[in-house]
Amino acid sequence: MLFAENQVLERNIEHLPAGNVLLLDLVNDNAISEFSVQRTDINWFGYTPYFDTHQMHKKHNVSFGAWLTQEQTNNTKFDAVVIYFPKTKLRFDYYLSMVSKHLNSGAVIYVVGEKKGGVKGCARVLETYCSDTAKLDSARHCMLFAASYNDYVCIKTLDDWFSKTDVTIEIDQQSVSLKLLALPGVFSANTLDNGTQLLLNTITEVTGHGLDFGCGCGVISAALAKRYDCSFTAVDVDALAVASSNKTFVENDVKANAISSNGLSAIISSGDKYNFIVTNPPFHTGTKTDYTITEQLISQALKLLKRKYQFWMVANSFLPYPELIKRHLKVVEIKNKNKRFNIYYTGTSI
Repeated sequence: MLFAENQVLERNIEHLPAGNVLLLDLVNDNAISEFSVQRTDINWFGYTPYFDTHQMHKKHNVSFGAWLTQEQTNNTKFDAVVIYFPKTKLRFDYYLSMVSKHLNSGAVIYVVGEKKGGVKGCARVLETYCSDTAKLDSARHCMLFAASYNDYVCIKTLDDWFSKTDVTIEIDQQSVSLKLLALPGVFSANTLDNGTQLLLNTITEVTGHGLDFGCGCGVISAALAKRYDCSFTAVDVDALAVASSNKTFVENDVKANAISSNGLSAIISSGDKYNFIVTNPPFHTGTKTDYTITEQLISQALKLLKRKYQFWMVANSFLPYPELIKRHLKVVEIKNKNKRFNIYYTGTSI
């Protein structure tokens, strides 16, 4: 079954030109296989910054990373690109900047996305790269747009897209100053979110090597590594988050390293054990509430932790985590809370 965006694209597949077509930030379904049967005159390529999507499309020509490079595409130029409209408009601009380096003259840029996800505003951003934009279809709560590429190549590189934000955080009665570097659409990119701030304001001393699950721009790892001189492995499914975290770690000279992982896949396969886990986990997939990844973390945590451990987590108070933590770890304490968030803690001194 195709996702709604690809159902709309399938309805209009005859509009795509023959040649090389790139699906940019493609979704997790079987569209490439199905489209390949329907349009044998198209060479299908894909790009995703999400590690789980890349794993799903291993048998196809789908590139993965924070930035699509000429090495990844073997210098292929594309006659069309389909951009799946991202959650943030700034990341859409980032995608256009990136893909403009890979388009043939006169290529067509298609944009598809959910109506409630903001795709209707794509035309304004496309003005820099396109001479005209037209709506092709509206169905399945989605919209599809097409625009003629005007051959403008953005000069920005990956490094040009990092924003830099100075923050000062109070951790265990000491102020910690950080410089956060982040690519577009990365969580906590331009300001410290309230949940992370409450978590860092609450945590007492952690020692040894920790796991930062869902690291975003790396603020949790960087702040605690700087405050307590501990080390971190940070993981995220988004390659832009991993690149942002590693930039943040270098900038702040802390002992931490970020890697890409589909949930805990990379961590479990490594066999590493941790003294503590600290996390502000995601609970959205696209625009929908989805906390299965966090449930996996809680249920698998003991396989990752040493006998003496700490487990710290911030979460929206309405999410059903306390019983889950108690079931798989130990009795959970609410160490701090405000109107939106609870800080959960459990651990052992054995």
